[in-house]
Amino acid sequence: MRPLLFGGIAVMSMPPPALAGESTAKAQTYTVTAGPLRNALDALAAQGDIQLVYDPALVAGKITHGVSGRLLPADALKQLLAGTGLSWKSINAATFVLEPVAALHQPSEAAAAKHAVVEQPKTLNTVTVSGSLISNADIQTATPTITITAADIRARGFNNLSDVLQNLVLATGSVQGPQAARTFTQGAQPVSLFGLGPQFTLILLDGKPVANFGRLYNGSINFASVANFPVGLIDHIDVMPGGASSIYGSQAIGGVINIVTKSHLDGGEISVRAGGYSNSGGANQRISGVYGHDFGKWRVLGALEFDSASPIWGYQRSLTANDSVPGLQAAVLDYGTAHTFTGNALGNLTPPNGCASQLFGGSTMPFPAQPPSPPGTYCGSRKVDGYTTYSNQLRNVDGMLKLAYKVSDHVRLYGDAMVNWQEQRWFPGVSDWATDDFPHQLVEDATTGHYLYFEKSFAPEEMPGGVVGQMDRQNDLLYQADIGANGRWGDSGWDWDIYYLRTGDRTEVVEPLWIKSKIDAVFGNMLGPLVGVDPQSGVNMYNPDYAAFFRPITPAQYASFARGVDEFSNTWINDTRATLSNASLFALPGGDAGFAVLAEGGSEAWYEPLNPLFTQGDIFEHAATGGGGQRFHAATAFELNLPLLKSLTLDLSGRYDYYSVDRSGDSRKFTYKMGVEYRPVDSLLLRANYTTSFKAPDLSSIFLGPTDFYTTATDYYFCAQAHSATCGTAYQYNIQGTTLANPKLQPTSAQSWTTGVVWSPMDGVDLSLDYLHIAIQNEVVQQDVDLLLRTDAQCLLGQLDATSAACRAALNQVQRQGSHGSIDSVTTYYANLANEVTKSILGNARYRFALFHLGMVTLQFDYNDMLHHTYQLAPGQAPINQLANALYSTEFKSITSGSITWTSPGGRWSSTVYGHRYGPSPNYVATNVGIGSLGAARVSPWITLNASATYHPTRNLALSLLINNLANKMPPNDMGYVQYPYFNDLNYNIYGREFMLQADLRLGRVGH
Repeated sequence: MRPLLFGGIAVMSMPPPALAGESTAKAQTYTVTAGPLRNALDALAAQGDIQLVYDPALVAGKITHGVSGRLLPADALKQLLAGTGLSWKSINAATFVLEPVAALHQPSEAAAAKHAVVEQPKTLNTVTVSGSLISNADIQTATPTITITAADIRARGFNNLSDVLQNLVLATGSVQGPQAARTFTQGAQPVSLFGLGPQFTLILLDGKPVANFGRLYNGSINFASVANFPVGLIDHIDVMPGGASSIYGSQAIGGVINIVTKSHLDGGEISVRAGGYSNSGGANQRISGVYGHDFGKWRVLGALEFDSASPIWGYQRSLTANDSVPGLQAAVLDYGTAHTFTGNALGNLTPPNGCASQLFGGSTMPFPAQPPSPPGTYCGSRKVDGYTTYSNQLRNVDGMLKLAYKVSDHVRLYGDAMVNWQEQRWFPGVSDWATDDFPHQLVEDATTGHYLYFEKSFAPEEMPGGVVGQMDRQNDLLYQADIGANGRWGDSGWDWDIYYLRTGDRTEVVEPLWIKSKIDAVFGNMLGPLVGVDPQSGVNMYNPDYAAFFRPITPAQYASFARGVDEFSNTWINDTRATLSNASLFALPGGDAGFAVLAEGGSEAWYEPLNPLFTQGDIFEHAATGGGGQRFHAATAFELNLPLLKSLTLDLSGRYDYYSVDRSGDSRKFTYKMGVEYRPVDSLLLRANYTTSFKAPDLSSIFLGPTDFYTTATDYYFCAQAHSATCGTAYQYNIQGTTLANPKLQPTSAQSWTTGVVWSPMDGVDLSLDYLHIAIQNEVVQQDVDLLLRTDAQCLLGQLDATSAACRAALNQVQRQGSHGSIDSVTTYYANLANEVTKSILGNARYRFALFHLGMVTLQFDYNDMLHHTYQLAPGQAPINQLANALYSTEFKSITSGSITWTSPGGRWSSTVYGHRYGPSPNYVATNVGIGSLGAARVSPWITLNASATYHPTRNLALSLLINNLANKMPPNDMGYVQYPYFNDLNYNIYGREFMLQADLRLGRVGH
């Protein structure tokens, strides 16, 4: 049940049924027991999907005899109010205003049956209507919309906004996050709809844009993170799949997520939650408070939320606690002498004095190397990789303030502000030092003449403060603030709204990294003084102290080369927007036409300056990105809603966007949408829409500085020269690459269309089915290295014209030793290259019924099946089937969720069981060698169940027990997953069963 506020009086309502636009009331089965009238009104609103508007003082202390049977809403309300001295007037078919009998003439039963509509109270409150510019909640736009209420979030046990959104059946894509160690954005939480990248999902807060996260997803893409949003302050979330650029502009290609916060209260709410996991780790607490009141002409709402959580470590879960193959603690690989050198290690040197057994909790010992590793003994431990976090340590503080001042009956001033400060800590896993910085990555034993490769991982016992003292730390400040005015021009029907918005994200990450010269010096002392340089190989010669190398270092030695390195990023958006709308522009046979026009302008920026330690090459083996710039943006848009007949509504919208960047010139884009809704009968809705959309090039793709990366490359030219049938590992080696920005990029274009049906075959039953098609062209991506090397080989072999533009570019970007030698490095650019197509079926079913006299039961089922997802790397290339080619994608083809909720008569007790099913995904073998290979298959579906029970000892107090992942399900078993962490951490998590207790207290009169 969602409480609202209407004209300063309390409202109790339920989410509207699928056919909210119906004008005819339907009979429902009611089982409302005798007792306090206010409790009975709550139950009536819940059972009848109606909205009741009243002053709580009217019903205080009143008793009702209850109501039961199958009745129209007006008849049920009449029975419930009998003898209470109250009556009502109807606002529409599902909204009733309660008033004393003396103040209101009782409508006749005939009038009630016809639902005569009286004039609605005038209000200057801003109405957030997702997917429309027209401020009228009755506007229909033919767009499927999924709504998740605050009650849904609580009952289903979701801890944060990321939990909510990643449990959507639309969220089929694999994404990085806290559970994916050693990624660029381990402190962020992205969302991928329909397997598209997170850059194609637009995130809004109260219908307004939110700044992108400061750091780049995968080191290359600007995106919005949902890690910072205060879940306890959310009223509801609207998710609109498909394109919506004609309303919202850039980025609205895969879908739009509008997070609507609580907007008005007369009283307060306090919520406290605490929880933990049965497998230990992850203990979490949350407390939130919100208070609102009207002080004369002022309307005030303020809210605070505090969250904290402990990390979950790999060693706290059986799946990730131990390495199946002991992890390396220290080893010396022997590559032989100049006469026996083949480029491959021939064996491991045996530690002369054994291993440092006290490391990794006393688990370090000698292990014989197993094939395909070279023979010999190395020092290792099965505990090495368990020192990795899969859920971050968290401290989170949110504040929200909403102010409004009524200047007159026609003008209102308002201002809103939301600020979130968040600190996260994580440990990406133990790191190792090796002789990679030495010439040819090897050293030569001057006595034996053997080429050697030294490698050592650092144990917690060698670190100051252990792994906890060496965790990465991220401080993130997200803010959004606006100031504006809205109003109505007399009785003309024209509403206006103008505001200025500023939103930004400031992120600082401090990583304990190693200074290259200092760590090499520590190990250089173990190697001894430089004896000379081998004239034949160019390898440095030493007399190594092998015993010293295998001994542990001290925390003081570690501190001598480790340093907290700051990485800072900053994004912001300035936007001034004016909207003019009229919900009753002129009359049509089906109702009043609605119209709105919008104009906006502003700027946006992204800055991520590189720490000089990176640009000077002082950091040991650590990638970093940097760059920055800003651009100007302006747009104008319109929307026209036409109820041509009572059964037929047409919705049209269009938008023109303009971007200007000093270094790359201007870009322009016009997008539009056409939607239609047709109701042949009251219980059936047919809907369809077609929309064009776009995404302006990421600021990172325009302003990114030269960014280095390392990759394993296949030399197709050498392979062809050797006349090899397959270009396997014999022609693969590591190379360095550099990615460069491209200031001449054009916007990505897309089209999407949906068609669907919504049907209410009987009371309490709502069914919907929609087909969604999205096609994206000229997607901005980094050039594919493998494709670039294939083109390079074809040009060198004469298979392509070496003087062509494609060959000139490829030969210039692939740098070889000499003209035809091995590859030294490659240079790639951002370019408008990729094309992408998705097709999916979305289904929803909801059934509400009375369980005799035992209360109400609600069943809900949601389903998404990806019928098609192809990705084309570049024009002329064969499209890749993302649902079948596991080498490119592990996204889910289908996701299903469902819930069953029971509410006792009077609403004192309620309980929900929520289930979520991820369909099969490729196993480890399939992701490495392809679906058709031996051992390649798909892992079993992953099914989890959450349960909650809530008890109301008083009307204003709710006590809840919530259990997530009831069966403590770990990721699906993948016997072929031979590499740590032994599960796909982009698709699954190892959190397990969670228990939570929550208390919610309402103070005074409350409404939203």
